[in-house]
Amino acid sequence: MNARELSVWAVMCLVWGFHFVVIKVAVAEIPPIFYAAIRMTLVAALLSPLLRWRPGSMVRVLGAGVCLGTLNYAFMFTGLKFATASTAAIAMELYIPFATILSIIFLGDRIGWRSGLGVAFAFSGVAIIALGDHANVGPETRIPLGVGLVATGAFVEAIGAILVKQSKAFKPLELLAWFSLVGTVGLWVLTFTVEDGQGAALASSNKSLIIGAILYSAFGGSIFGHTAYYWLLQRLPVSVIAPSVLMTTLIAVFFGAVLLGDPFGLRMIAGGAMVLAGVGVVLLRSAKKQDIKALIAEPGALP
Repeated sequence: MNARELSVWAVMCLVWGFHFVVIKVAVAEIPPIFYAAIRMTLVAALLSPLLRWRPGSMVRVLGAGVCLGTLNYAFMFTGLKFATASTAAIAMELYIPFATILSIIFLGDRIGWRSGLGVAFAFSGVAIIALGDHANVGPETRIPLGVGLVATGAFVEAIGAILVKQSKAFKPLELLAWFSLVGTVGLWVLTFTVEDGQGAALASSNKSLIIGAILYSAFGGSIFGHTAYYWLLQRLPVSVIAPSVLMTTLIAVFFGAVLLGDPFGLRMIAGGAMVLAGVGVVLLRSAKKQDIKALIAEPGALP
């Protein structure tokens, strides 16, 4: 990377890493799917000029939108309500192992034994974190439930990535525009179906905090983050960009521990190291062969 590319990469990782803290604080104030719906509505409004209807490709794109714009955020944001920011960031790393497994099943991709071992390491690391002793994380925090929901969100994102890989008619930001539109509709339906008390929670919340969080999520997490990611992908090899997912997680864990007081014991260190090592092996080996570029071009494992 040159200095400009490195600066964009570093800011992108910081923005996405800190985003886990922003979401965690926001969903403590208002229902998580309600928050996701507001965020997605703003993103859809901003990206609406990019919407293009392309006959023959819309079924897959709309299906991917359900996965990448609705269900993933519903599971991930709800999971963040129960998990810590640190454990949620690590659990979202399972997107890459899930995407790898699904690409083998549905796309006929092949991986070596090292990548297979990396997938196993990642799942084992998340299990170590989720099943540990979490007695000191607060009465409202339920790590196994939160990690399970976030991991489910990662699995849904991986399904969406498979659909995206099979649709080549759209530019990346056009896809994001459709995902945000589908997500807006889906998330509003979900919040009024499975949540209640949205108005009362919003009325009693810290308005400045919620407005700031929504603006950060929309402009930082979505608009800037994805635009920067695609800008870098156009200029650099995938193997150079792929570690951004790992750096984002390290930053999220750091901010979670420092700003929110997330526990950072031996189990967390061991499990997190296993996840990052396993995902790192899969990413770097796959990116070197350029065989899952379309999967990581849609930056899953990121909020």
